[in-house]
Order: sequence, then C-alpha cells, then structure tokens
Amino acid sequence: MKKINIKQIAFTIVMGLFLSACGGSSSNTPADNMVPECGVDNANAIPVLGKTIEKIEDGAEVRILHTPDSTKLACMIKGQARIVDIN
Repeated sequence: MKKINIKQIAFTIVMGLFLSACGGSSSNTPADNMVPECGVDNANAIPVLGKTIEKIEDGAEVRILHTPDSTKLACMIKGQARIVDIN
C-alpha cells in the first residue's frame, strides 16, 4: 500500500485554491482596472467606451485607438493609469 505524502496533498490543495481564485472570467479588463501595456501591434488594448482613464503617474502616456465600428480601445505607452466607470 502506498504511503500518503502530506506535502503532496497540501501542495495539491493550495494549487487548486490558487487556480480557482481566477474566477474563470474571460474579461479583457485587468482585475485591478489598470490599463494594460500596448504590447506588439497594440494587441493588449482594451475597450474603454463610456469610461474615464485616470493617470496614476506623472508623465503617463495612454494610446487611444478608434476602430471603424466606433469602438475606443486604450493601452499604456508608458507609466500607469486606471480605468474608472463613469456610469
């Protein structure tokens, strides 16, 4: 009969709790409402229509993109900013 390894069981439980904390949401908005860095070809830009962007750092630069379907996307060039709902 195999011995039960307490460390392996504890590790499995902790990892299960850690991974389940994500919530399974597929939202593109970061959990803390921070504007993400732009990434390659602005791939990380997120929708911001109807929201306000508040700079956290002096000198922060936000890129705003306007798509043909009137969607507004935002991403950070440098510094930090957060998204604030105005509704």
